[in-house]
Amino acid sequence: MTSVGSRSRQIGKVEWTAFGFGARAKALTLVALLALLASCTTNPATGKSQLAPLSSVEDDAKIGAEAHPKIVAAYGGIYDDQRVGQYVASVTQRIVHGTSQPNQPYRVTVLNSPVVNAFALPGGYVYVTRGLLALVNDEAELAGVLGHEIGHVITRHGAQRQTAALGASVIGAVLGAVVGNSAVSQAVGLGSQGLVASYSRDQEYQADMLGVRYLAAAGYDPYAQADFLAAMGENSKIEAQISGQDGEPQGNWLASHPATPERVAAARREAADSQVTRGQGERNRSAFLHAVNGLIYGDSPAQGFIRGQSFIHTFARFRFDAPAGYHIVNGMETVLVTGPNKVIAKFDTAMKSANVPIGTYLTNVWASNVAMSPVNLFTIHGLAAASATTRIGDYDARLVAIAAPSGKVYRFMMGAPRGTFPRYAGALDALVHSFRLISAKEAASVKPLRVHVVIARAGDSLASLGARMAFPTYRVDRFRALNGLAANAVLLPGEKVKLIWP
Repeated sequence: MTSVGSRSRQIGKVEWTAFGFGARAKALTLVALLALLASCTTNPATGKSQLAPLSSVEDDAKIGAEAHPKIVAAYGGIYDDQRVGQYVASVTQRIVHGTSQPNQPYRVTVLNSPVVNAFALPGGYVYVTRGLLALVNDEAELAGVLGHEIGHVITRHGAQRQTAALGASVIGAVLGAVVGNSAVSQAVGLGSQGLVASYSRDQEYQADMLGVRYLAAAGYDPYAQADFLAAMGENSKIEAQISGQDGEPQGNWLASHPATPERVAAARREAADSQVTRGQGERNRSAFLHAVNGLIYGDSPAQGFIRGQSFIHTFARFRFDAPAGYHIVNGMETVLVTGPNKVIAKFDTAMKSANVPIGTYLTNVWASNVAMSPVNLFTIHGLAAASATTRIGDYDARLVAIAAPSGKVYRFMMGAPRGTFPRYAGALDALVHSFRLISAKEAASVKPLRVHVVIARAGDSLASLGARMAFPTYRVDRFRALNGLAANAVLLPGEKVKLIWP
C-alpha cells in the first residue's frame, strides 16, 4: 500500500478532504470547526444526569485515530468516487448543524464494502458503506442513519464502556475475529463466529431518538428514520431467505442495530412528538438517486466477484466453483464456502520463495508445528499442489496449497465436524480441483454490478422490473428490498427506481 496523500475541498464553512490509499482510492472527510468540549454529565437524549465516562474527549479522539486505518483496511479501503463522498459529506454537514453540538469535529468515510453497515467510533469517526448506500432510498433516510451514529458519538456511548470492553467489543465488532497466519489459528477459526458487540438497548433507543430529532431540526422528514428501519427489517428477512441463514451475517448493520417492530414504533412516536407532519420535511429522493446512480453494488474488482456458484477474481485472474448447495461468502482477505452440517472451506492467498517446494511450504511454513498426515503431492490444471489432513478442535481439516509461477500460493482450508469429513470429501475435492487461472480475455468479460436508476413506464410492475435484476434467483424480492417496496406496491409511470446490472 502506498503512502497517504490528501487534497482539501471546501463546502461552505466545512472542509472535506480526499485521501488516497493505493493508486486511486480516496477518503472523504468532514471536518467541523474545533470547539472546547467540556466533560458532559447530562444525557442529550434523556435530559437526565449520568456519570461522565472515565476517558477524556482527547482519549476518544486517540481511540478513533488509532482504529481508523484498521477500519479502512478491514472494509476494503475507501470508495473511490468523489461525487458520492462529497454528497455524503454534505448530508453529514447538514445533520450536524441540527445537533446540540454543531461545532464538534467529525470525520466521515465511505467504505468500499458491500456489507450493509454504518457505525461510529469515539472521537467523531463515522463510517457508512456503499452497501448501505445502495439500500437507502432518499436523502432523509441517509441523514437518519448518520444522525443515529452521530447520536452515539455525542452521548459518548462508546466511551461509557470499560476500556477493556471497548477494545474487545467496539473495535472487535468492526474488524471481526482476527485470524492469524498460522494454520492452527485459522483452523480454530473454522467454526468461530467472531466478536459480536452492540450498544445496549437503551443506547440504541437513545441514538434513534436523537437521530429523529436531528432530522427534524435539519429540515428533513423525521419519519425517515422509522421508514429506513422498517425497510431494513424487510431486507433482513429477504437476505436470510436467500442465504439460507437464520439471523444477520456478521458485520451487518442490523446485527448491532436490530430493526425490531418495537424500535420502529418508538422512532415513529418520536417523529410524531416532533410536531412535523409526515411529508412536511424534505426527503430529497431525486438528489440521493442522482448521487448513487452508477454505485458499485456487491463485490468490487479488487475483492473478486461471486457469480452464481463461482468465485472469479479478475485482478489476480483465477476462479473456482462451489458445489451445488454450498454458499460463497466473499471477505476482504478470505473467501468462505459454507455447506451443510457446518462444513466450511476457507480460501486465501500467500507468497512463498521460489526455491521452496509446495510440499515443504505446507509443512514448514503454512502449518509449521501442526501434527498432520503425510503430504500428498499432485497437480491442478498444471499447477503443483500439496495437501495434508489434521484434527484441530471439533473439526477434521484438510489443508491444500497450490503454487503459481509468480510465487503466489493459493490455499484452501476445509473442515467438517469430527467424524463427518468423509461424507463431504467428494464435494470439497471438487471445489479444490475446480481452481484454475484464467486468461486476460476471460477476466475482462466479468464486470462489476452497479446501481442504475431508471424511470418506470406505463405498465411496469414489480415483476417486470424485477426481471431486469442481474441475479439468478429472487429477482423480484431483491428488487423490492433494494427499493423499500411492499409486496403489493404499485409503480407509477415516471417513478424512479433502482435496478442492478453490470
